[in-house]
Amino acid sequence: MASHRSFRLVLALVLTAGVYFAALYAGWHGGAHPASFLPTSFVTHTVMLVLSVAAMWLLSKGRLDLYGITMGVYKFSPRIVMWFLPTAVLSIASTIVSPGGQGTGGPFEFTKSQIVVFVWIYASVSEELLTRGLLQTLLSGNARVGAGTSRKLSTPVIVSALFFGAMHLVLVKSMGPLAIPVILLAVFLGLVAARYRERTGSLLPAIIVHALFNIGGTLPVWLIQWLRG
Repeated sequence: MASHRSFRLVLALVLTAGVYFAALYAGWHGGAHPASFLPTSFVTHTVMLVLSVAAMWLLSKGRLDLYGITMGVYKFSPRIVMWFLPTAVLSIASTIVSPGGQGTGGPFEFTKSQIVVFVWIYASVSEELLTRGLLQTLLSGNARVGAGTSRKLSTPVIVSALFFGAMHLVLVKSMGPLAIPVILLAVFLGLVAARYRERTGSLLPAIIVHALFNIGGTLPVWLIQWLRG
């Protein structure tokens, strides 16, 4: 039994890492034209999305609901909006401490409209399909989730969160030591999103939380900059 779980863990990580690095490679070598509205990340996230869904489809013979592409038992509650606050507080604090810092595009130099479309929405969907859809489901053994009431963090939740944090190691090249809090925050986001996925059986709340974290990291800064004129 233990050897079976270890094999499943290795297989899940290898497959997910393969999708991730294929997406990175496609973004690095097939990025959008500089003058285009589509950023390089669009290529990366599109390949990530397509390969993730393709893997899910093939492994489950079309049962995408097993991978969270379903409502499951999820019912929207306004409380989920609170997950806007962690990154909102941090972004406001960093803006106050370093008022001359950039708050719109960060190291990627996105325009505001690009951030809304490709960071808030598209990245949230693509990255959740990979980590909480493909990886977490494989780690769970394709078992149906949605009735999880345990307060303990399961192995699929922890591993998918750590993998998500590791995905952000690429930021070290452009951000240096400043990437460390971003990576840690990504792990925290991963834990929250994975718990929602595990308890509801749906990717929808994980995507919502992911988007809220991204929104909280930028929208308050835009409002402060607007108020300052």
